Amino acid sequence: MNKKVFTILKDKKVKPTAARELVLDVFLKKNFAISLSDIEKVLTWSDKVTIYRTLKTFEKNGIIHQINDGSTSVKYALCSENCEIKNHVDIHPHFHCEKCSKTICLEKQEIKIKNLPKDIVVRDYSLILNGLCSECR
Repeated sequence: MNKKVFTILKDKKVKPTAARELVLDVFLKKNFAISLSDIEKVLTWSDKVTIYRTLKTFEKNGIIHQINDGSTSVKYALCSENCEIKNHVDIHPHFHCEKCSKTICLEKQEIKIKNLPKDIVVRDYSLILNGLCSECR
């Protein structure tokens, strides 16, 4: 098993299984967000249900976060190392390339919302920047 995979699973208190190790390894090899079908193409031996359950376990435990970039499928990306299970939020913008459909996290950018009405509760929000990535322009 990849040492980084083992460390992440251990730190997030997720029991290592063969499927979890392989799915996490796929994320570690990508520098952009990936969908369930992207993972299926890499792990051809696995079934969709196993991958989906693994993604939900990772999301629940602060290993990955979901990105709705406006494309036809939900994508997932690794969380930052300081993402906590209790306060599992990755509040940063994402960039979606209109040509190649890659979506990347812009972690060094912050989204700050100020002066919200006191009577509302925000559960989630996102900012998707659309355009052309450096490879496509």
